[in-house]
Amino acid sequence: MFALLVVGVCLTFRAGCLVVRNSTHKKVEQQPDLPGLHRVRHDCLENKRIVLIGPSTTKMDYLTLAFFAEYGWWPSQEQVFYGLPPNGQMGVNPLNEAGIPAALPPQVTTTVDKPGCVSGPMSREAEFVFRYTNSLFNGHEVCDCYEFGSFQGPHDVNNSTENRIYIKGNTTISYFQWFGDIVAPRGTFDVSPLLRIPAKTHAQQCPVGQFPGNWAWNMPVKEFLRNVIRHARPTHLVLSTSFWPITPGNTQMWNEIADAGVQAVMDSGGQVMWKTTPQRTDHAPYKSPRVDMAPFLNNGWKLFPAQQIVNDYQGHAASDAIFYDFTHLRPAPQCFLAQNFLETHVCPSAGQK
Repeated sequence: MFALLVVGVCLTFRAGCLVVRNSTHKKVEQQPDLPGLHRVRHDCLENKRIVLIGPSTTKMDYLTLAFFAEYGWWPSQEQVFYGLPPNGQMGVNPLNEAGIPAALPPQVTTTVDKPGCVSGPMSREAEFVFRYTNSLFNGHEVCDCYEFGSFQGPHDVNNSTENRIYIKGNTTISYFQWFGDIVAPRGTFDVSPLLRIPAKTHAQQCPVGQFPGNWAWNMPVKEFLRNVIRHARPTHLVLSTSFWPITPGNTQMWNEIADAGVQAVMDSGGQVMWKTTPQRTDHAPYKSPRVDMAPFLNNGWKLFPAQQIVNDYQGHAASDAIFYDFTHLRPAPQCFLAQNFLETHVCPSAGQK
């Protein structure tokens, strides 16, 4: 049986810049302090278990939190410092997936072949993106990640698989892929050993970015919540379908998901919430959430109002300054959103340090 955990982070500031220090207190990197980003007490995240389930926009929430957990600062710039001293380096922000293949270090693009694992020219770029983002976490992340070629629309045509588990000390951050009606949660190996306390050895067959030819598990999200997530004893569980196709009129299914979310946090007394979807202001309005939230809210779910938070952050700025594309946030607003999540839901009493 699977289980999931997720947790957090810490930040250090000094007069207008963000400073990261190593164990000898030697400054290894500094980046400008952007408006609205500040210190968050990381001790409030001790023993928290946060589960993130959704599409690529939810994955960006995960990458932001995991990067914060690993390095102690928000990845708010287009270039980020990563790696361990003395081998740290600057690289493209993991939130900018389109920009990653253009600037990769040799250790990411070196060929890795393993019998039974699928890779090849049409999937190399996606493989390198997965390998690069995984490398940022210095061995603290397991990435069950594969995609055959680039995004081709909201269809299950490229064997997309992406589940990430970041573990460092007693901090664990997990992301599980869910593409609405198109792709249910699935994976290529049993992650349950990784999600034990303490974590155990896992049996991942293929290198990051490669596929063994089949999935070891695949289940509807309601079953995933009841049969997997509940055993994680999550303190925080966040779901989103973003812009992916769903059937709002299937009230029975959504009522079952609402009930399953409550069951998933039943043993831990944790929070379960639905994340609304940030959207550009230069496109036709998009209703978020699209499903009737009454059965969710009546059962104790909360709304994480990401759409309103980003709208307030944007103000009168152009959407191109906030979004990379139609759906994905640029680093500063993405970090602001993650910070808000920590302060309002994870550590509301801790505040700034």
